[in-house]
Amino acid sequence: MKERFIMRKFDSKRKGFTLVELLIVIVVIGILSAMMMLSSSEAVSSARATTIVADLRNIKTAALAYYTDHMDDYATSNTVPTMDKIKPYLTSGQDVTGSSMAGYDIKQPSGDNVDAWFVHYSITGTNIAKIKEKLTGRAKSVGILKDMTTKDSTTNTYNGYYDGTGTDVYMLIR
Repeated sequence: MKERFIMRKFDSKRKGFTLVELLIVIVVIGILSAMMMLSSSEAVSSARATTIVADLRNIKTAALAYYTDHMDDYATSNTVPTMDKIKPYLTSGQDVTGSSMAGYDIKQPSGDNVDAWFVHYSITGTNIAKIKEKLTGRAKSVGILKDMTTKDSTTNTYNGYYDGTGTDVYMLIR
């Protein structure tokens, strides 16, 4: 009989968690969720930068394919093709309206460089600073330029790689 009373007494004391235990659990969950938010923000910025690079390359490839198929049209004219014209060559499935595709367009510098074509994108949205940082790190390896004018006169190549200043990025098509 005595054992039964002791068990009951012990069980009656531990019906739930104490306030301190609950607060500790809530603090630990808060710390873990804050760490997840920070890492997911970094992942989103990295994914956005990767998407921008992929879209620039996709448009570049589509413009080159279009140019190859319509070379005679551009032998005498140095005008760039519009996004509508290269739409059948795009593989991204993005919506093209008029001369742009979700902020991307094809540009041509003025002056002596009219034979060059560039894919242009203006970085928009959230976490622009982190996206610019990711693009800066990849600029030289993937050919992201900061403008259409920085050209090495001895090698006749564009080498003004994106350095994180400004929100416009370019990729040379031809």
